[in-house]
Amino acid sequence: MTGLDVVAAALRLARSGAGSLVVIRGPLGCGRSAAVKDAERVAESLDVRVMSATGTRQERDFPLGVVHQLTGGELGGLHDVLVADGPALVAVDDLQWADEESLRALALSADRLDRIPVVMVVCVRDGDVWSGSPLVEQVVRQAAHVVVLERPLLAGSSRRRLVTCLRAQPPRVRSVLDAMAVLGDDLEAGLVATLAEVDEAGCATALRAVDGLGLVDRSGRFAHRVVREAVEETMAPADRARLQIGAARLLYDTGRPAEVVADRLLAITVAQGLWATEVLRTAAASAMERGVPLVAVDYLRRALLEHPQAGCRRATLLVELATAERGVDRAAAAVHLSVAARMVSTTRERAAIAARFVPGALVEAPPAARELVRGIEDELRAVRSHDDVLRDLALRVEARSHHVECMTPDRVVRCADRLGECPDETFPETSAGRELLSVRLHCATLASTWRADDVATLARRLLAHTPHHPDHVHTPIATLVTTLCAADSLDAVSAWLHIAKKRALAADAVVEQVFIEAEQMVVLLHSGRIAAARSSAAEVLATAEMPGSEVLVALASVACQTRDDHLVNRLVPLVKEQAHIPALSVAYRMLCAAVSVAAADLPAGLAHLRDAGGQAEELGWRNPVLYPWRVEAARVLWRMGDLAAARELAAEQHALAAQWGSAAGVGTALRHLGSMTEGDAGVAVLRQAVSVLEGSANRFELARALWQLGTRTEDRRCVERSSAVAVDCGESPLVARAEPVARQGDLTGAQQRVVELALAGRSNQEIADTMQVGVRVVEKHLTNAYRKLGVRGRGGLAAALSDIGPFVPCR
Repeated sequence: MTGLDVVAAALRLARSGAGSLVVIRGPLGCGRSAAVKDAERVAESLDVRVMSATGTRQERDFPLGVVHQLTGGELGGLHDVLVADGPALVAVDDLQWADEESLRALALSADRLDRIPVVMVVCVRDGDVWSGSPLVEQVVRQAAHVVVLERPLLAGSSRRRLVTCLRAQPPRVRSVLDAMAVLGDDLEAGLVATLAEVDEAGCATALRAVDGLGLVDRSGRFAHRVVREAVEETMAPADRARLQIGAARLLYDTGRPAEVVADRLLAITVAQGLWATEVLRTAAASAMERGVPLVAVDYLRRALLEHPQAGCRRATLLVELATAERGVDRAAAAVHLSVAARMVSTTRERAAIAARFVPGALVEAPPAARELVRGIEDELRAVRSHDDVLRDLALRVEARSHHVECMTPDRVVRCADRLGECPDETFPETSAGRELLSVRLHCATLASTWRADDVATLARRLLAHTPHHPDHVHTPIATLVTTLCAADSLDAVSAWLHIAKKRALAADAVVEQVFIEAEQMVVLLHSGRIAAARSSAAEVLATAEMPGSEVLVALASVACQTRDDHLVNRLVPLVKEQAHIPALSVAYRMLCAAVSVAAADLPAGLAHLRDAGGQAEELGWRNPVLYPWRVEAARVLWRMGDLAAARELAAEQHALAAQWGSAAGVGTALRHLGSMTEGDAGVAVLRQAVSVLEGSANRFELARALWQLGTRTEDRRCVERSSAVAVDCGESPLVARAEPVARQGDLTGAQQRVVELALAGRSNQEIADTMQVGVRVVEKHLTNAYRKLGVRGRGGLAAALSDIGPFVPCR
């Protein structure tokens, strides 16, 4: 039977003259008061007189306060009032807070209920400090029925009532509750008692009281987050701070894991001493191993509060913090390394810190950071020590300094010149020496001062001596990826990155995974797997929260190469924000050119391309594979109708490519030049392009060259092979994909000229004036060209004739 059923049955018996006492009890928020209200409504429905009262903590000291509520202040005892007018319901809520005189009167009346038609319903809150008082127990013992309500779902109970209840608890209970709230998930009876500063017996008593209030579940934890929040609300700030400090030290002393203790220390803003520093450092190292550098950053930034003054300890913390930040906030990492280097006193210490700079981050850092590294490099050069450790550091610092020089006007050639005019047979035995050689090879690649084959031979050897560690992305070794891509030597680097990626996944190194995926994306691009590169770019952009300059440049490469308008438009604002970085400044102009050309604003596109080329030339970046802006501009000039200027730029591109010597660079340049050369001479150039690209890793460039040669000579076998090669690259067959272009060779010279002028935005009248023919002649040529190209009008010409070359990244 429910509590309401019990009361209803008792009321029916009372009408026959036999009364009874019903006790309803339960913890806070279980619905005792609601049960009393329901009983009153049942009594009223049975025409039974109702008398009600509520005990309150504030009125416990007022004699007969509850009795006066029941009698309405009438003279005479409670018993006299009860028997005055027939059957009655006496309802008393929160009996535990009734005054002593009223409790005695209720106990006396309860003893006589079997002789009068009165049902007495009293409610008792379990767990309250007064619920077990002798007078309350005296009333409860006389109950004919005891209804125990279930534990409540505290999320729906009154927060105000909960807070009021908590504040009414004795100090010992409050102390235990406060300790439980601060300890959170680390609840053990011994820990709670120690933190609450009570003995184990006192803690057990307090926990029983808390359990009686319904504030904890069967496991001894808070029954609901609302309870914990209410306990925290009642804590004084000073008490909370004291308990947080106590909990951190208690967990440390009992051997809890470093990260558990460190989480406690994050909430404490008062220095705790060396023990806290070591805990935070250990926790940061553990977080790095778990692949959560942001957590490590939080721990180490908190550790800095322990050492506010400059000194060796603070410098050590700053270096560890920069290591954690290098993948998530490279600008902050550079700043912290710079500050740390100025705190130490010896050349070796400064060199060790300078060797920690991520090369790409150093390029992005404020000028003061770069000057600091150059100064340390000069300092090391002046020392001329025979100490192996110091010499190793000197090589690492020099590698980073040279990487910065690669991004400074005219410095890249100076850096490359240190390699000499031909390969040196001496190969570095140390990893530091290999870092320096990697950077110098990168400089030689940018400036095209060596031949591609010579660069590739040394780069492959360097890669073979480098462990497949994900951390390579933070070192100069990462430049080998771009170097080998530019040299058209991809097999070794592709396999090497595959193993590095597997190790990054196994180590849960999320930041390093993003960088490696960007490197693999560039390799895919240079191998001609355009669709795979585009798909990889989308994943990298979605994963990278704060992509570094290397990642953004790689993404820009794919965007421009694949003519992915969506990717281009997403990258433009991201790259613009960092356009002060030389590599991204060039990339930004290339992206702007892609936007302009896609919008058929050819003059603006050409202007952006010339700006990009001018900046690259100023920096000394002359590699035609990495920055083929000339061929991009040549294609735009061709579409604008300036054929002579287009051929001139295409020829310049070929000359530079021949000087560099990579098969992909030479073959691609020949393909573009052949497409702009008329007659048998153009066919001969395209044949040469196919021959060169047969030895290239970029198979899709071979497919393009085969397709252009096949359509030019009407060689069906050549066209079919081009499609087969394209399919091997993961692309759709070129014939099916671009069939209208396959008939471009059918255009007469006049039709070709009219189409080019139309693509340049000239009106029919302007074309007629330029060619000195009538408008009807122009219209006839356009109509025939539309038919041959398979398009309906001017709007389809750009797509039918689009053939823009690649843009390739530089780290």
